[in-house]
Amino acid sequence: MIYKNLFKNSEKILISFKWIFQIVIAIFIIWVFFNPQTRLHSIIAISLMLIFYVLQCYIENRALFHKELISAMCNSSQDLIVYKDFNGKYLYCNQIYLDTVNKTLEEIKGKTEADLFSAEDAAKLNKISKRVLKGKVIRKKVQIESNNKIYDITATPLVLTKGVFGALIIAKDITHEEKLKSELEDQEQMFRSVLRGMPIATYLKDLNGNVTYENKMAMDFLGLSDSDNANKWNYEEKRADEISKEDNEIINECKCISREKLITLKNNYKRWFKITKCPIINHEKNVIGICSVARDIDAEKTATEQRETYVATLTHDLKTPTIAQIKALDLLLNNQMGPLNDEQRELLMLTKDSCNFMYEMLSTLLSTYKYENGDFILNYEKCNIISLVEEVCNELEAILKEKNVNICIKTEGENFDIECDRMQVKRVITNILGNAISYAYNDTEIVITIKQQENNISFEAKNESPYINPETMESLFKKYVSHAAKYNKIGVGLGLYLSKQIIEAHNGDIYAQSFKENYNIFGFVLPLVNITEDEFNKSMQKVTC
Repeated sequence: MIYKNLFKNSEKILISFKWIFQIVIAIFIIWVFFNPQTRLHSIIAISLMLIFYVLQCYIENRALFHKELISAMCNSSQDLIVYKDFNGKYLYCNQIYLDTVNKTLEEIKGKTEADLFSAEDAAKLNKISKRVLKGKVIRKKVQIESNNKIYDITATPLVLTKGVFGALIIAKDITHEEKLKSELEDQEQMFRSVLRGMPIATYLKDLNGNVTYENKMAMDFLGLSDSDNANKWNYEEKRADEISKEDNEIINECKCISREKLITLKNNYKRWFKITKCPIINHEKNVIGICSVARDIDAEKTATEQRETYVATLTHDLKTPTIAQIKALDLLLNNQMGPLNDEQRELLMLTKDSCNFMYEMLSTLLSTYKYENGDFILNYEKCNIISLVEEVCNELEAILKEKNVNICIKTEGENFDIECDRMQVKRVITNILGNAISYAYNDTEIVITIKQQENNISFEAKNESPYINPETMESLFKKYVSHAAKYNKIGVGLGLYLSKQIIEAHNGDIYAQSFKENYNIFGFVLPLVNITEDEFNKSMQKVTC
């Protein structure tokens, strides 16, 4: 052990002071040759010189070997690589490092950080070098102020015969990654700040159903205190199966869902909330979580219920006198109260038409109310849709003649029998054809196409009428929306809305298309077989309006 340490120390001494040793030995040799009294010791001097030379060559060649090995390793690296001696001075660095400090290898040899960097940067790097030369492996991120870059530095001591003879330092430029990381952290913080300040309950969940974030309102909404476990919410526990089904639907189908629910809050207090859940998608378009928001709609729900109750009561109260008026007008028109002249008959007919319009409007209002509140029971029966269309056309014959509009019925398929509530589907056909006739240009033709499409039946009415802009098209099937006023017509905006409710209750789909060539298409699709035999029997309950 003593000899190894002695050899190690001699290496350091010889490398550090080789030029001094060479000068001393040269002087000694000259003195030996020119001093007659020491001539006998010339052999000894020459031997010492040879021994020193061989030892020096051995040590320098070994250092050269390590240097060449490190140089070969660094040529293909994209990182900054530095090789230092045991005094912390540069022996070698790769070309990327040289480009960074804008120096050549010859200019950098024998230098330290203080010769190449600012005092602040040199202090950071020198601190790492000192620790490495003491035998420690260092991994640290350092920001260099001179080029405004961040490096991930890995420094390791080079050990030989259990002693450190140098240091190998590798620095990877991670400026871009750190900036991205910082930006992502800022965005996440901003996102969380937005969620925290939102006036609605908001929470995030991972794919396992664990809550990863919730704002204050979400804790109140779900009955939590600050000390509660966020994964054990009252709402989640009471609706575990329902929540799990919804979450799987969102994750598997990558879609948003929005539903109104009556939620029991703290102290068993119940309120209505509209809960919307959306998938959180990463840059690879994979679902990584779920974002849920719950908006308190209890006040809106209460106001809507009051309004609908008022409408239902009003329609019931107005239908009775309206029917009485129609019956009284029928008596007059049938000459039960005496003969009428032509002017009187025409005036009474106009009055009866107005009463009939009022009656139909009241029926539509009441039906809309019943559909929205789930009080409407469909009375399924088998019927032929072609016969149903022909029946509606006959009832609308008067307004067809008034505008001189013809109807052409085209069919494709063999089976046109469907299971449906005959009266409700007839109402839809009447609404669609009534609109088609009302808005059609005079002296034109309405083409009705009925198709059998595998297990569905489609109905489509095409007329020549004014183009409907996209904004209006988007709202046609909404409640109290009508474009009748634009064409000086009467409409309350419930016909198409109610038609949509009826078709969707039959598991069908209703649609509208408008073309700039001044023709429009309204239609719907219904399944041929809508319900099972048990459901069919249950649906035979009658609906009274």
